[in-house]
Amino acid sequence: MTKTIVGYANRLSVRSGDEIAFHASTYGSGATDVSLVRLTGCDDPDDGGIFEETEIAAEWAGRVEIPHQPIFAGSYAAADGVRAIAGDGGIHFAVFVWQNEWVNNRQCLMSLGRNKGGARLELYLENKVPQVVCGDTAVTSRPISPRRWTLLLIDADASGQVSIRQYPAPEHGLEMLHTHAPLGDVWNDFYSAPGGDESASPLECWFGAANHDGRPAHAFDGKLEQPAFFDRVLRDSEAGLYWNTAPGEHAGLPCNHLWDFASHISGQVAEDRGGASRHCRIVNLPTRAVCGRKWDGTVHDWTVDSSHYGAMHFHSNAIADAEWKPFARWTVPADLPSGLYAAKLVQGESDDYVPFYILPQLDAAKPAIAFLAPTASYLAYANFCIQPQFAALYPQMREDTEGDALLRAHPEFGGGLYDMHPDGSGVHYSSLHRPIVNFRPKASNWAFTADGDIIAWLEQTGETYDTITDDALHREGIDLLDGYQVIVTGTHPEYWSTTMMEALEAWLARGGRLMYMGGNGFYWRIAFDPNGTDCIEVRRAEDGTRAWLSEPGEYYHSFSGELGGLWRRLGRTPQSLVGVGFSAQGFGGSTHYRLTEAAADPRAAFILEGVESEVIGDFGAHGDGAAGEEIDRADFALGTPAHAIVIASSEKHNALMLRAKEELLQTMPPGIEDPEVRADMVFFETASGGAVWSTGSIAWAGSLAHNDYGNNVARISTNVLRRFADEELFRLP
Repeated sequence: MTKTIVGYANRLSVRSGDEIAFHASTYGSGATDVSLVRLTGCDDPDDGGIFEETEIAAEWAGRVEIPHQPIFAGSYAAADGVRAIAGDGGIHFAVFVWQNEWVNNRQCLMSLGRNKGGARLELYLENKVPQVVCGDTAVTSRPISPRRWTLLLIDADASGQVSIRQYPAPEHGLEMLHTHAPLGDVWNDFYSAPGGDESASPLECWFGAANHDGRPAHAFDGKLEQPAFFDRVLRDSEAGLYWNTAPGEHAGLPCNHLWDFASHISGQVAEDRGGASRHCRIVNLPTRAVCGRKWDGTVHDWTVDSSHYGAMHFHSNAIADAEWKPFARWTVPADLPSGLYAAKLVQGESDDYVPFYILPQLDAAKPAIAFLAPTASYLAYANFCIQPQFAALYPQMREDTEGDALLRAHPEFGGGLYDMHPDGSGVHYSSLHRPIVNFRPKASNWAFTADGDIIAWLEQTGETYDTITDDALHREGIDLLDGYQVIVTGTHPEYWSTTMMEALEAWLARGGRLMYMGGNGFYWRIAFDPNGTDCIEVRRAEDGTRAWLSEPGEYYHSFSGELGGLWRRLGRTPQSLVGVGFSAQGFGGSTHYRLTEAAADPRAAFILEGVESEVIGDFGAHGDGAAGEEIDRADFALGTPAHAIVIASSEKHNALMLRAKEELLQTMPPGIEDPEVRADMVFFETASGGAVWSTGSIAWAGSLAHNDYGNNVARISTNVLRRFADEELFRLP
């Protein structure tokens, strides 16, 4: 079935009194039935999961006409009021360009035009060949070299003569290639465009995309640095001088505008150092803190010397905000309990859910238990689908869903942190403000939907609990956690900001009890956009099991200035926090745990109360077992507390369960059974009377509901939950 309706909310989590907006677009009839539902199970029942929704009254519910709303992807930088016409009546433009070798389509580096309907002068790369375009006429130069910085100088005089000069990155001095050609009458059309005397009027200038009536077109995949307009033609010797200046400097050259892309790297502007102060606004998140022409390997932290980071990396598929008009705005009432909710959209046989979390009121009494929804991980996996290169790793995961089909039809929805841009560079940023087709119930048995199994289990225990979120934890820190005795994680809390990590560590130090009910958690450091855009950023540095690798010198986050990469490599191992850390991944089916001899320790007796079999979880909706997909093991050398008990370990994983890359110092021969490929269930107490229990497996949650919760996975989980919620202090052995 073809999906005809899709939406998103402008917030991941809200409290009573907050306003939330719901946005949607239709690809069929606009008549849509909208309602508010509470979700207490998100997995697809066709895959053996739990799905449950309850309709909640809302004043905006009913039949709504929803229009089709396009998305215009492509990152760019735009400056208004640019005086591009020089004193000699011409235009003299300079920019440094860098592009990967496999981008060959026509892409715009600079678009200069007064307004809608006026003539435009544009600079393109097509098959790496620079072109100056005005109307239907183009002036073409020679190809630039891929992955090599090149200075382009464009000079157009008042008579219509255009020159394109190229200065590739020098090895033993500046090289020069150039071409001349007339634009003639078309160039005259530019001067006489509607709106009066162009030489005396300011123009709008975009970098990284063509400005087609205020929307990006022919967006660029590559880096640009230090675009500038000069008041006259630069001599070749002056071009060399310009090359050697630091970003933002013009060495006394006759510069009217010069945009410093090394300025405000954590922000959404770039300063004009040319004196006119026509600063650029940054749109759709071009990658910042990327190496420019000055980077020589001596600086790796842009906060130490930003002159090495004077570039922006633009992308034709980047998207920060779809900018759809909302079909409803709603102020959250005080009488709704915390939990997972969604705007449900139904259009004929097609439907969509727009999820969000309602947090408890700030002044409300807190129950003992809170479920911490890993919303940062949901953003990281945004619009993830099984790519062809990953298909061999995911034989049991559905290869095609409605969401996958929708993404193929609408790549402008943008990817998440597991995708690559068209030029092969990784997607560093992921935003909430666009359709995320796998942040939906019944989308797949992964991440968000799998976490619905934990919510469903919490519901059936009858225990009172609150729902809180990663994004709120980043905003509020330990204040969000204080007052809760037990925190239950989701299945895959992989992405953590420093603020989140410090809050959890401090809460545990105060006696908190943590139930880590997943795998591959506490793995990547991320940064949230300080500008409040609800975007996260990752830098995939030297190590880790990952979909792409950051370029050398680009390991520090632009949002925070912090070194990115694995928390393990940053001195905060998951083992020291929760007793286990990522050890292996494989998607060819799950297996079971077997109790260890240490399980007889009286300290673990409460965990195994009522459990009769030494085999745990040889069943489940996620690969037919509780130990699988991505698994964690104890490692005392990496920080697992010395007094931790390894209660159970998984066994008999198939050949597709492979050791995590960062676990290996060298490769291993195929066919050798690896004893370190296992999931460990671990328990330990903390000095402050708290405790930690970890399952070490993403697939654990998929076994909870087996046999209507009459199974040892659910029994163990409930035993831990209720003991952790008891006020009796734990004691160190």
